[in-house]
Amino acid sequence: MKQLINSLFLMFLALVAVPVTYAQDDDISTEVETDPLEKKKSKSAKKGKELAAIPALLSNATFLTKKKPNLKAKYYGFIRSASWCVPCQVFVPQLLKDYSKMKGSKLELILLGQEDKAVVQKYMKEHGYKIPGAMPADIGDIPGLSYPNLGFPSMCIVDADGNFVAASGGVNMQKWKEQIKEYQAEQRKQKSKAAREAASAE
Repeated sequence: MKQLINSLFLMFLALVAVPVTYAQDDDISTEVETDPLEKKKSKSAKKGKELAAIPALLSNATFLTKKKPNLKAKYYGFIRSASWCVPCQVFVPQLLKDYSKMKGSKLELILLGQEDKAVVQKYMKEHGYKIPGAMPADIGDIPGLSYPNLGFPSMCIVDADGNFVAASGGVNMQKWKEQIKEYQAEQRKQKSKAAREAASAE
């Protein structure tokens, strides 16, 4: 009789404990918020190697032309340019003359449309801009993208992880190589400092 009571008691505990466990798991899953950027990273990871922040955003973006960006670039230059902007028609073509050199330096250029989609597509076609073009809303929030006190045209450079590298306008956009070198030098300096601090802490 004792054995029967013990068996019934254990069955009762099993029936009560199992739903409680599942309820706890459900609560955990509803509380955890997923970063949209992480979702895009995991999406790209299914296709192969996980992409860095900027390539992950670009891999899911909609582009205005058939030209797609290089997702293996080390740096990305986002250009603001518009059809009504006269300086844009002077400085952007000058910048694009160096495009092949940029690609060799692992810098990929992308034009961010500032007008109606159809206007931007027409503008790019008429000027023969052979770079990817996209509307900002079709890419999403780009980490590190900043245009402090800059008008048109202007370019903001970020690295593949979304860290801000440099921003410039007009003729200064052509100083992209020096800007990247300065950024790389600063990165090396910071790494060296961190290594020294870590060594002294030991």
